[in-house]
Amino acid sequence: GSEYDAWTNDGVLEYYWGEHIHLGYYSEAELAAGWKKKDFKEAKFDFVEEMLQWSGAKDPKNILDVGCGIGGTSRYLARKFPNAKVTGITISEEQVRRATELAKEQGLSNVEFKLVNALDMSFEDDTFDLV
Repeated sequence: GSEYDAWTNDGVLEYYWGEHIHLGYYSEAELAAGWKKKDFKEAKFDFVEEMLQWSGAKDPKNILDVGCGIGGTSRYLARKFPNAKVTGITISEEQVRRATELAKEQGLSNVEFKLVNALDMSFEDDTFDLV
């Protein structure tokens, strides 16, 4: 987690990658037209939507975002599902701090961030209906 802490404090990931530290989604048509024509940060939101569609989730109540980074996807899901409780976990204290700060700035009260190793989670079985 120390490198994630350093990158979060430097702001380098947030500057270049936006709120989501994952890749984006490009349709076949977008790829054929040239993937560089699509906004990289927009592609990340499209990726989240594609994963939601694939999951079949309609109205989840308890959502877990594993490896949440600075919480971009967690906050997106908190806005999309305002009646759900969203929990983001990461191994970086600084990412927890920044994610919490951004959630507060954005007025989101249904999302929280925790320092948890995904390989050593202590959540009860069936706590989450969307992961």
